[in-house]
Amino acid sequence: MFKRLINRPIAVVLMAVLLLLSLSVLAERFLRSYEIDLTSEGLYTLSPGTEKLLRDLDEPVRLDFYFSRSLATGYPNLLAYGKRVEETLRKFARTSPATIQVNIIEPEAFSQAEDDAVAAGLSGASLPGGESLYFGLYASNQTDGAEAIPFLAQDREKFLEYDLVKLILSLDVAAMPRLTLLTGLPMAYGDGGPEAAIQGQAQPYVLYQQFREFFRVSEIHADFSAIPAETDVLLIVQPPRLSDDQLYLIDQYVLKGGRAAIFVDPHSESMPQMGDSIGKPSMSNLGPLLASWGVNFDSSKVIGDVEAAQRVNMGGAYGVPDIKDFVLWLALGPIHLNLDDVVTGTTGSLNMASVGSLSKIENSTVEFTPLVSSSTIAMPFDATRASGVVSADLLLRDLQPTGEAYTLSARVQGNVRSAFPDKLASDTNALFEGNIQLVVTADSDLFADRLWVRVEDEMGQQVATPHAGNGGFVLNLLDHLAGSEALLSLRGRGVVQRPFTKVAALRREADIRYRDEEERLQARMQEVEARLLQMEGSDASVGAAYSPEQEAAISRFRDELLATRKALREVNRRLKQDINQLGTKLAIINIAGIPGLIILFVLLRQMVRRRKRASKLKNSSIY
Repeated sequence: MFKRLINRPIAVVLMAVLLLLSLSVLAERFLRSYEIDLTSEGLYTLSPGTEKLLRDLDEPVRLDFYFSRSLATGYPNLLAYGKRVEETLRKFARTSPATIQVNIIEPEAFSQAEDDAVAAGLSGASLPGGESLYFGLYASNQTDGAEAIPFLAQDREKFLEYDLVKLILSLDVAAMPRLTLLTGLPMAYGDGGPEAAIQGQAQPYVLYQQFREFFRVSEIHADFSAIPAETDVLLIVQPPRLSDDQLYLIDQYVLKGGRAAIFVDPHSESMPQMGDSIGKPSMSNLGPLLASWGVNFDSSKVIGDVEAAQRVNMGGAYGVPDIKDFVLWLALGPIHLNLDDVVTGTTGSLNMASVGSLSKIENSTVEFTPLVSSSTIAMPFDATRASGVVSADLLLRDLQPTGEAYTLSARVQGNVRSAFPDKLASDTNALFEGNIQLVVTADSDLFADRLWVRVEDEMGQQVATPHAGNGGFVLNLLDHLAGSEALLSLRGRGVVQRPFTKVAALRREADIRYRDEEERLQARMQEVEARLLQMEGSDASVGAAYSPEQEAAISRFRDELLATRKALREVNRRLKQDINQLGTKLAIINIAGIPGLIILFVLLRQMVRRRKRASKLKNSSIY
């Protein structure tokens, strides 16, 4: 009987382990199309927009994924990312098997597959052993459309679905998107304005030149009477003063589904100032439009921020630099950017000057998503403080943090009504309300070269070297807005790598537990070392011999020093041991948890069935 009780649990354990291994093998081979996404961000679930786009494709698309899996085994993060790319591509194929063909290719050195990868424009990463690791994607269709992602960078992992959808869409684009630009800034001439162009010294903004590389650009000026019908994105930067009729044109363009990127400013430091406007804030807004779109913009305030303040040379006496923290010029890093948004997720940094703030109007129905924010060590200043003679020291002294993080740029979308209901009656094609898609930013100076890029002449060529991400931010934004509805609906999917938060908490607890003992031992060790040094050096300079008492004391202090150091090493050893044990315990729980639950379930079920059987036998024997 005892032997049977021992053997039965062992048999159950073995059966559970074999069952788990068998299920893993069978699931990998036969159940690929059946999955449950238990990740909180839905990392392995396609968005509805992506599924609709894949099903609506007009022609088949071939996706060749080149991945050197065997070389990636030494890089666990890359290997995990590669598996996620493969699973996502297979999901694309399952969603639309008639139009999506996926090929997983491992290019070996000097093979035809490697030649194909190079011909497709993929770039291999050189490894220490001289091998090339390929991790790229080539897409093609039946009408000679072809695009590639040369190497899938891990810093864009959260935007994987977005990049894949964009790659597929790019196969069908016959021409570059149309960008319509309305601005009061001297983008086409540089800071010198038209006068510099007349003298042959014009230096257009770097961003203005880049617009023409990626878009078909049309410009409308202060007297415009229509917005080009073929506009894909309307870019408004520090607009001139507009009439109600012109504002109405923008209103209707946005309500009818037109995408817009809008940059207004409480004080533009890049606008040429003339006549009696010198020394006054150069402000821009869009009249009643922003309020009708659910956005509050106070054009009389600029944001000062201690944490994000740029270090600026205020011009010291006798040519000596006077470097100050200038709280109205902001150097914004990843902590100030929305890393889950495809526009700002990989921007890295932004430089802004005399920037305003935005907020959602109370009770507005729009979705207001901050893209760029100040720190909480900030406050609004009157915009007049940014013009004329500005004292960095006075601004810093007067800044009283409000504890609020101010929104500097935001994505705005949702259903809104027209700002000009009185004009609708005379316009048969007008919309009273519509669904808007736009981004509003409370700064226009970020376009100026001096804030983000150095332009130098090298052998007769103008070479631009960025030192901030302003250009990438604007181009990402315009490219995103010019995309399809499927792209606009996609956001970052959070992080794939998760820290072991429980281990980290236990590590902190263990660290605190030993910290007091460690500090006490370190203090004692310093005290003993000082005392020992004092005794050994007191008479050594005159060559005097130590007395027996001194030698005994020195020997005693040396022994105590050695003992203290040993105790300190023991404390550190126990700390590391405790942390390792905690990590091991959690790993065992994570790995063996499911088999353990299966075993427990089987044993409990067997006990219940045995008791029921015994109860039935007992009842039957009574009768």
